[in-house]
Amino acid sequence: MPKVIFHLKKQQMEGYSKGQGLELFRIIERMLAETGSEAEKRAKDPDIRIGTQQVADGRFADGNLHIFSDHHMKMPNVLNAAPAYLTGFWHLDPKGIRSYSSIADRPFSPDMVPFKYAKQFYGRLQHQFRDKRRSRYGQMKDRTEVPDGAIAVFFQGRYPLDAGATTFSDIEVLKDVLDGAGSRPVLVKPHPLTADIDSLTALLEIAAQDARVIPTQANVHDILAACCVCVSVNSGVAAEGFLHRTPAVFYGATDLHHMGETIAAPGQFAGALERALARTGGYAQFMTWYFRNNCLEIGAAGLEQKIWNIFASAGFPPELFAGG
Repeated sequence: MPKVIFHLKKQQMEGYSKGQGLELFRIIERMLAETGSEAEKRAKDPDIRIGTQQVADGRFADGNLHIFSDHHMKMPNVLNAAPAYLTGFWHLDPKGIRSYSSIADRPFSPDMVPFKYAKQFYGRLQHQFRDKRRSRYGQMKDRTEVPDGAIAVFFQGRYPLDAGATTFSDIEVLKDVLDGAGSRPVLVKPHPLTADIDSLTALLEIAAQDARVIPTQANVHDILAACCVCVSVNSGVAAEGFLHRTPAVFYGATDLHHMGETIAAPGQFAGALERALARTGGYAQFMTWYFRNNCLEIGAAGLEQKIWNIFASAGFPPELFAGG
């Protein structure tokens, strides 16, 4: 009888019972216990790093289902799990999470999701996140006045580079945006967790020389409500922007590309900005398609069946675990 093996970060192992961002793992653990099977927790192997997608040996060919936390492993018997861009939603995916998820390969057009169906779900998300100014990471509670019509650039640190999702650093993104921004102000918000001193120093130097550049720590929702476009490598803040009907420009691989413009090389920003500003709708349909149809929502009806369906697609139907 197979087991499900969780491959967790060291800090997740140490605080598993109370740890935030582990809700899906605890639900899977309970599901398995109800079948008489079990989940085993292991610290992630040290040779599996941010950009690792495969290993050459057969360590996962053991008849068990392996679930990696916050990773992009693409191998038989392996799934990847992590919170999606909005709190309460999860990826459980054979390709990866967020930028590398299978959602990137799936077709989308607004007519796939009737607006009547999407309106209620989209409104709930707007109330839950936009109206409450709530984000995945801590934000300023005080409201900040920011210029209307500015371009907003969100730094992400080295993670997208290390994961192989882009060839642009944060500073290279900013410089390219400035080359195509015209006279518009450019707000720049460093990532609250992954900002590095070199990028912050370079940002302040650029701001000292270019009056258009405004570094800010404002709440993301204050920025998104006022700006004309959200720019990042592939940040989930773009999804939050869609709740404001704010268009997005990406400088790397993302599973949100269906509703944004993607920059492939320097010098393309001005054209991407023009196309982004011409977008007039589809946000309710996209957010419903992405989060309701393609993610797992904690507490939603049918959640456990969706998990079993994903297990079955990976070669582990529920009957394999029954009667343990």
